[in-house]
Formats: sequence, C-alpha cells, structure tokens
Amino acid sequence: MSAIVNNRSRIGTFLLGMLLLILGILLLISRAGVVNLNFTRIVAFTVLAAGGVGAITAFASSERRRLFWGAVLFLTALLVLLASYGFIPDSWSQIWPSVLLIPGLAFLMVYFSDPKEYVLIVIAGLFVLFGWAGLMAVQGDFDVSGGAFSVLRFLIPAAVVVAGFYVIWRNLFRTRT
Repeated sequence: MSAIVNNRSRIGTFLLGMLLLILGILLLISRAGVVNLNFTRIVAFTVLAAGGVGAITAFASSERRRLFWGAVLFLTALLVLLASYGFIPDSWSQIWPSVLLIPGLAFLMVYFSDPKEYVLIVIAGLFVLFGWAGLMAVQGDFDVSGGAFSVLRFLIPAAVVVAGFYVIWRNLFRTRT
C-alpha cells in the first residue's frame, strides 16, 4: 500500500514539475515578446487541468476531500475561461449564482463517489437549486422583490450552515484507522 501511495506522490510531483516548466517557458516566451499571451487564460487552463486531474484521481481512489476541492478548482477555472472567451457575461451580478452552483456540483460528485452518504445529495441539491434560482432571478425569470424569492434569502444561508455542520460532523466522528 505504501508503494502505491509513494508512486502516486511521484507521479503528482512529476506532473506538477512539468506544469511549472511549461508555465515558465510560456511566461519567458511572452516576456521576450515572441508571442502575446493572455495570462488569465493560461492560469485558468492550468487550474482547470490540475483540478480535473485531482478530481479524476480522487474519484478513482474515493478520496472525498481531494475530490471536492478538485471539482471546485475545475469548475471555477471553467467559469473563468467561459467568461474570458465571452461565452458568459463577466460581471459579478451575472456570475454570483455560480458561487452556489460550483460547491453544489462538487458535493454531487462526492455523493457519486460514495452513494451511501445521502446527506450529500441533499446538500448538493440545495446548493444547485439555489444557484439555479439565482440564475433565473438574474435572467429576470423570477421576481426578486418578494414572495418566494424572499424565502430564498433565508434558505441559502441555511444551506451553507447545513453544509458546514455536515463537514464538521464528518470530521469529528469519522472512524480513525
């Protein structure tokens, strides 16, 4: 088992080294004036790749924490790339629902890695539901002046509290081996 962990560590270190090497070369080429590069996109692609590799390897090995943060990094970088290429508006008033959608989708991925944890599907559902409602409100499909949307103003923080409570609960009472 130790050899497997050691091998993964070597592969991860090698990939990180290669990533830094490529990023450094691109920065040098850009500074030399050979090519004009957009560093926001380079960093976003780098984070996208790192998050994707982290999420995939964590999903295969059922490492929940790495899966969650790998998915968050991947989805956040994807959001930055979509905004930088103009596929979505890049104003905060248009993007804020993604702050709810990204952790919701990450919790959903963690749930799929361990379907016995039904609490994760509830937390993921709440985040995705409120993120979707926020997107609909930004689009003008929901009336945000009152009614049902005013309830969401209390439910969104409640979902964050439930997620935080769940994470603390899992860390306090998980079995130690």
